[in-house]
Amino acid sequence: METDKVLEEIKDIMVERLKFSPSRIPDLSLATALPKDIEGSLGLDSLDFIELSIGIEERFGFVIDETQDLAPHFHTLGTLVEYIKSRVV
Repeated sequence: METDKVLEEIKDIMVERLKFSPSRIPDLSLATALPKDIEGSLGLDSLDFIELSIGIEERFGFVIDETQDLAPHFHTLGTLVEYIKSRVV
């Protein structure tokens, strides 16, 4: 899958599952940080990451192995896109 397509799908998941305002979506880029406690990030907490993970699993058709350290993959939208691209064949 192309990077832009995956990013758009993630943005859709954020609006649908995390109830992000669609007006915030154009400001998001691959460099946007996700976790709270990072200056300028979206401020996602553990429950947000669970919802986002479920949405990704449903949308892209693979199971996220929660026994792995997923923090590096969920650091920015760019790292999340690359993670999804590596899992989707």
